Amino acid sequence: MIQELIRRNGSHSPEKILRDVAHALDQSAIVAITDQTGKITYVNELFTKISQYSVEELIGANHRLVNSGYHLPRFFKDMWATIGRGKTWRGEIYNKAKDGSYYWVDTVIVPFLNEKGKPYQYISIRYDITSRKESERLTHELVYYDQLTNLPNRTSTRRMLREEVANSNLQGTNLAFVFLNIDRFRYINDSFGHESGDYVLSVIAKRLKDVLQGEHIIGRLSGDEFALLLKNIDDAEHAERITQEVKQYLEEPIELMGYSHIPDVSFGIALCPEHATMPSDLVMKAEKALISAKSHGGSGYEMYRQGTDAKTLERILLENELRKSVQLGHLHLDYQPKLNLETGELTGVEALVRWNHPDLGRIPPDRFIPVAEETKIILPLGEWVLREACKQAKRWQDSGYKPFRTAINMSAVQLEEPTILETIKAILDETGITPDLIEIELTESAYANRVGMRKTVQKIREFGIMVSIDDFGTGFSAFSYIKELPADILKIDMSFIRDIHENEDSRAIVEAIVTLADIVGLSVIAEGIEHKEQVTILKGLGCRYGQGYYYSRPVPSEECESFMKKIVDNE
Repeated sequence: MIQELIRRNGSHSPEKILRDVAHALDQSAIVAITDQTGKITYVNELFTKISQYSVEELIGANHRLVNSGYHLPRFFKDMWATIGRGKTWRGEIYNKAKDGSYYWVDTVIVPFLNEKGKPYQYISIRYDITSRKESERLTHELVYYDQLTNLPNRTSTRRMLREEVANSNLQGTNLAFVFLNIDRFRYINDSFGHESGDYVLSVIAKRLKDVLQGEHIIGRLSGDEFALLLKNIDDAEHAERITQEVKQYLEEPIELMGYSHIPDVSFGIALCPEHATMPSDLVMKAEKALISAKSHGGSGYEMYRQGTDAKTLERILLENELRKSVQLGHLHLDYQPKLNLETGELTGVEALVRWNHPDLGRIPPDRFIPVAEETKIILPLGEWVLREACKQAKRWQDSGYKPFRTAINMSAVQLEEPTILETIKAILDETGITPDLIEIELTESAYANRVGMRKTVQKIREFGIMVSIDDFGTGFSAFSYIKELPADILKIDMSFIRDIHENEDSRAIVEAIVTLADIVGLSVIAEGIEHKEQVTILKGLGCRYGQGYYYSRPVPSEECESFMKKIVDNE
């Protein structure tokens, strides 16, 4: 670079050009020079400002003076090994200033080599990145921690559970996963209001932290549900003893608007590896134990046992009727439009299965879909949904509508079926629909700990089908994991959209998702839009697509066509 500058600026001496470059560097970066032993021989003014040490205090010292103790010895050992070989080193370092405050610097260390190619001194060029690291920390807290209780949220808890189960399987130690639910919590909200409900949740969270100090993990999964991961458990009796202690502490009275409220709490316990060696199985069995505890009146705990998952009469009825309804065709598909938020143009529809039972009436999806997945009725049901949606998409294609994608939800249970790829290919061939007009929606959990499943998803994409991750932000994926997902679209969960016009945290999370998705080349669609103000905010954050009741509720195909015609007429 210097030679090129000298060549292009022949009117100036090499010494002046070097002085100008050094001056520019001195004014824009934190600079220090050390000898080959690490002793500081030069610092610029920016170094003294950020470290709060004077030039006199720094010259002759080494960088241990600003060592914060944050990094392991191995970190600096690797750094010295690199520059000692005459190579440039780059990394981020957390330092400590003279007044005890801390700061981050993005650092490049360049060795100066003698005629034998050995370093005789080093120049370090640093840039203050403290603000950026603080923003990253705040974003991490927003994404991975519950804002009310400051406990790890569902995403973070599931991630830690996977790590701890893997360690347990590797090291041969025992874990207990405990599902905790506050009994009849909705009555607190109904009787005293949501602020009082939030207060009770915060008290429960604080008590959990007080009673479970040490290595155990506590997380908040949803409104009135918490998870406890008890580590280094001796046996079932040990887990039950800890649970009983927690229960006793949590059920102390809470003063609530002049009343003494005694919370009732139920627990379901499952052991690793005795009951399960996979995180998802462990959670499922703890949840079944919790259901059993609540079926006995609540305010107790149950250990998972063979037979705990015996079905209730209502569950048996629902399963039998669902099986018959799939066979008899008592289900139908509704469609919810997806639009370009800026232009109002239709970009797609989502096919949603609905069940209108002739005797039981309309049964919501959140009641029958879990039953279908657990009993594998989801396999014939999912195949029917895929076929019907593809048929309808083909009818729309043949009717001359401007091309748009039809999205179909697919369960992780379906993806695990060995013949799923053949089934999809056969339905595409049977219906004649163009694959690029079909989109498969999967939940984040479909990717968790299932390398084989990710390969299946990639093969689906190779058919020409688009793949989206549904309910993004509520499941397993860390932000750093986005780039590894074989997907084309992220659907931001409606829980972040619902209060985006009122909640700064939701807005920050959505902005982070949109920014990172743009970086890795994924499209983003917002679910659950209900107000015009939400549309305005989403557009401002860079989100281009959305769906929700603001535009249209899920409707039968005929009503969806009427909606599409209105859009065409308005274009």
